[in-house]
Amino acid sequence: MHTVRVNISLPEELLNEISREIGPRKRSRFITQAIARSLKELKDQKLAGEYEEAASEISRIDQDLEGAVADGLD
Repeated sequence: MHTVRVNISLPEELLNEISREIGPRKRSRFITQAIARSLKELKDQKLAGEYEEAASEISRIDQDLEGAVADGLD
């Protein structure tokens, strides 16, 4: 994977905690993995919302068709 250097700002306390827990030579990898996880969560939440919306629409259509099918069977 091609990497690009970026300049970001973090609260000093957060950076200090990352450095203590991860070590100064592994911060970039840790931050990259954290961002990737966060993006995946956002995409999963978006997809779940789209599925819920689709399920609601399918349910509404089923209810509409239920009456039409019942009318034809009598």
